[in-house]
Amino acid sequence: MKMAQILLEICCGSADDVLAAKAAGADRVELNSSMFLGGITPSVGEVKVAKKTGLPIMAMVRPRSGGFSYTPAEFETMLYDVDALLEAGADGIVFGILKEDGLLDVERCRIMRERIGQHTAVFHRAFDVVPDWRKTMDQLVDLGIDRILTSGQCPSVRDGSKTVARMIDYARERIEILPGAGITLQNGNDVLAETGSR
Repeated sequence: MKMAQILLEICCGSADDVLAAKAAGADRVELNSSMFLGGITPSVGEVKVAKKTGLPIMAMVRPRSGGFSYTPAEFETMLYDVDALLEAGADGIVFGILKEDGLLDVERCRIMRERIGQHTAVFHRAFDVVPDWRKTMDQLVDLGIDRILTSGQCPSVRDGSKTVARMIDYARERIEILPGAGITLQNGNDVLAETGSR
């Protein structure tokens, strides 16, 4: 029996990281800057250089480190960044917007989804701090979000693997669940086995 194809996405903190990921056989990258801050919006120049690899580039739109509730000016900045990154060649946008109480900011996420248009929309690990992930997943499905990046509401996907498996089951292929955070060469096969992810 033929084994199912495994897609490997690498989180990259610079255009040089993308070049290294390409050389190592990555299928897709999430491009950030300032990884020590948890990843924020990369520059237009980095996206243009990264695109030369031919890899699909998912560009982070996150104006600052810290929480995921944004001021009006920060949100306006995010919208302009979506336009600029897509124009530079990004294949998709990674974002996450919550209200101050930790619930999904449905209206702002709807505006972001519309702004992203035909490109891939990914909700990042802000998903891991919402109080009710099932309700939030249903809302993201209704908004037309394509994928959720999650570590199962834990710091590492190894700790949250059982929850990730439940998320994949609950999603019922309505939305893609992408396990991430703390996956290494040494534990990758275990993560696949424990979560059922591909």
